Amino acid sequence: MMDDTHRYLFVGAGGMGMAPLACWMSRAGYSVSGYDAHLQECVRHWLHEADVTLEDFIFPEQVSTFDTVVYSSAIPQSHPILVGARDAGLRLLRRGEMLSEIAQSKRLIAVVGSHGKTTTSGMIAHGLRHCQLEASYILGGLFSDKSTPPAHFCESDWLVAEVDESDGTIDQFAPEVTLVLNVDWDHADHYGDATKLDAAFSGLLKRTKQKLILPDAFHLKPTGAVTIQTFDDTAKRLGLDTAPSGRFNQVNGDAAAAVLSFFDQPLKSDTLATFPGMVRRQSILYQDTQLTVVEDYAHHPTEIDALIESLRANEPDKQLVVVFQPHRYSRTCQFKSEFAHSLQAADAVYLLPVYAAHESELAGGKAADLANAFTDQAPVELVMSLGGMRQLREAIKDSPTQLAFVGAGDIEEFAGAFASWLRASTSVGEAPSLDAAWVDYLVPRVSPECKLKSHEPLANKTTIRIGGSARFYAEPANYSDLRVLLRAAELYEFKSFCLGRGSNLLVSDHGFDGLVIRFSSSAWRRVVSLGEGRIWASAGGRLKEICGFAAKNGLAGFEFLEGIPGAVGGALRMNAGAMGSWMFDVVERVQFIDEDGCYQDLPKEAFHFGYRKVEEISRGIALGAVLCSAVGDSEASIRGRIDSYSSSRKESQPRGASAGCIFKNPEGNYAGKLIDEYGIKGMSVGAAEVSEVHGNFIVNNGGASAADVIELVQKVRAKVKAESGYILEPEVLLVGQSWDEVLSE
Repeated sequence: MMDDTHRYLFVGAGGMGMAPLACWMSRAGYSVSGYDAHLQECVRHWLHEADVTLEDFIFPEQVSTFDTVVYSSAIPQSHPILVGARDAGLRLLRRGEMLSEIAQSKRLIAVVGSHGKTTTSGMIAHGLRHCQLEASYILGGLFSDKSTPPAHFCESDWLVAEVDESDGTIDQFAPEVTLVLNVDWDHADHYGDATKLDAAFSGLLKRTKQKLILPDAFHLKPTGAVTIQTFDDTAKRLGLDTAPSGRFNQVNGDAAAAVLSFFDQPLKSDTLATFPGMVRRQSILYQDTQLTVVEDYAHHPTEIDALIESLRANEPDKQLVVVFQPHRYSRTCQFKSEFAHSLQAADAVYLLPVYAAHESELAGGKAADLANAFTDQAPVELVMSLGGMRQLREAIKDSPTQLAFVGAGDIEEFAGAFASWLRASTSVGEAPSLDAAWVDYLVPRVSPECKLKSHEPLANKTTIRIGGSARFYAEPANYSDLRVLLRAAELYEFKSFCLGRGSNLLVSDHGFDGLVIRFSSSAWRRVVSLGEGRIWASAGGRLKEICGFAAKNGLAGFEFLEGIPGAVGGALRMNAGAMGSWMFDVVERVQFIDEDGCYQDLPKEAFHFGYRKVEEISRGIALGAVLCSAVGDSEASIRGRIDSYSSSRKESQPRGASAGCIFKNPEGNYAGKLIDEYGIKGMSVGAAEVSEVHGNFIVNNGGASAADVIELVQKVRAKVKAESGYILEPEVLLVGQSWDEVLSE
């Protein structure tokens, strides 16, 4: 019996196997939360529809609020959440183990096989709905029509589900009915050799209780009470209209029809013909009279053979060009000769770098090794970027072409970017518009709450109120939006810059010819108590608000933050300080995206931090931090110190628009003191003026330009150097230009 007080956390909830399972469980009344660092918006939609609680960030300190952690097999055992769950004594289940546990209280129809599971399960699920048959289903993919859920719960005893063999959890199942589509050697990373994989499938057949549905080629004899049915030509025998084209789809259609006939109710003749298809299964991304762009999930030689056969049949008069992304080093190493043989059936082949999944690089398993296995025309190795898109477009522009993006990794992102780039062409023969392409690519991939703009003025988003516009501008509503935005910038080859409160920076009058990401939504301003003196603070949170939160919770040591006008992300990036204290004085751990685009959760000791700079974060993007207080105190006492710091700041700093301290303090001295000593206060260029209150501030008296500030910086530096020998270095970040460039003029 289900215990509705039992709480489940799905780690890797956005996976194509994980999300439908989480949706089904939530619909069935389980308490389900989900976390995924790479959650796609199309998956987020279905999780939200099923009332799965989604967490942008979750920490080991919080896992004790759950009872069971369900995780994808792609999640490494060293993941902090899994480590924290084990330390807390929680139950940990892989996706297959959780599905097996559910299936024990159901009459399971298991769909298994090396290829076609998702499409066949989708056909069965579509048939159940189309013919109003009572059964639940849990798929391993999404429907192409985007309107049919990937999981359905009802009170029926029957459950149709994909059972995956790749991680060995197939051994946990004892179905009522088993549909076997095929068995091909794969997953060397888990099984080692083909006999072990065969044993896994054979074991499932032996544990099946009522019926086996198989292709004719299996030639099995029934044992005990189990009956055997072959599915070949079942659709035709039942009078069903033709399934979608392609040899594999015909086979899958027969298999689906055999399962649907098991319910012993009339099937509508158009049951298979109305099947909308599954995402990334021969999905058409772009089509005109000259070019068809298709993407497909095929990542095994047998699947590629069937795909190429189907594509040739669909458009026999067009050349077939395949862009292939190998999936995992182990599979590439295992099948490189077979891959080469299959891919050579295309007219031209382009290879992308191997999608590693959770694997480390393996000798013999790289894209170059696969390229060397080709015996006919050599494939072209391609980069997943705008340069790669241009190379493809140039290669196919003169001939009618089917262009197929094939693979199970992140090739879908490259394929989508290429299709958006093509759609952005203003007319035949003209170069596509990058501005239009990035919007076309992003709109279906980010949440509806994510704001996207072009040529957005930045001056009013900075504390000094100066600067031009951002060519591209976005306000992500969550972490998934941020990942998509960064990926778009990478694919289309433009720079990105993250903006918080807009302090400590100066935007060039020319603006920023790239993507500016602003952390202004509520998700980026979250402040959460983790207990034991710890606070989680998101990148967009105002330091002043962090200070107030700490005071309310009786946590001392954060009072200095009141005097810093910025946000957490910027403060982490530059180890901001005030009143003799520094940001990293209160940091325990930092969550950030490193310079290689990887999510990191690292302790304070892993960073090289110093005066006005943290090396690792300055090259990446801070997402937030766990802050800690060594001591507690009363709220009244803490607020007394905050008020004292506030009064001191108001007396010593200008009220006008500024970017904060403009120069770093030189070794052994203070920039403000030097500026004061040499009578530079009040110096101005245009409406930019060195503050009379504090010499290390340049204020905008109204209408100042970035050029005014830059010229004033040059004059101040020259005066100080001439008088003292000190060379003042700017502390304020210059966006859209570089200080090295403008100060050398």
